[in-house]
Amino acid sequence: MEIRLAKLEAIVPTLATKEDLQRDLNTQTWTIIRWVTGVLIATTTATTATTYLIATFTK
Repeated sequence: MEIRLAKLEAIVPTLATKEDLQRDLNTQTWTIIRWVTGVLIATTTATTATTYLIATFTK
């Protein structure tokens, strides 16, 4: 029984707390938001440039 308790006592400090998990989730969420925003900006820019070129050279 003491061996099990010693193993548990050794593991407990390494477990993540609720605050740690929330901070990680927030970090990941903002990373995803930045990626999606970047993709949308790049897509909008490429679409605008393509539309302009097509409209300019098809006259």
